[in-house]
Amino acid sequence: MTPEIAGMRISRSIKSVETGMDELLAMAGELLAEIARGRIATTEDAYEGQRPMMRVANMQRNLMEARSELVRAHSDLSKLAERMDIPYECPDNRGELRDLDLERAVA
Repeated sequence: MTPEIAGMRISRSIKSVETGMDELLAMAGELLAEIARGRIATTEDAYEGQRPMMRVANMQRNLMEARSELVRAHSDLSKLAERMDIPYECPDNRGELRDLDLERAVA
């Protein structure tokens, strides 16, 4: 594998993880909202459901911290690729990546 192919694969993977984490954050927010709506719908006292809501809120905070670490890792990898003069833009689809592999093999 060439450094260019490695850079493109890493770029594609990190973007995929970022998207997945964003989706998870959105889902956690929806869960928190549904718990709050459920508490309203059941007309329970305010303390009912508070503990699970706090747990979900804490989970969201931890997810945000993890997302921030991922942003920092992405930045570090981009700087490393620039320092090593390796292109790191991800191709639009896997076919382009496969074509690059074939071009390198033929060259």
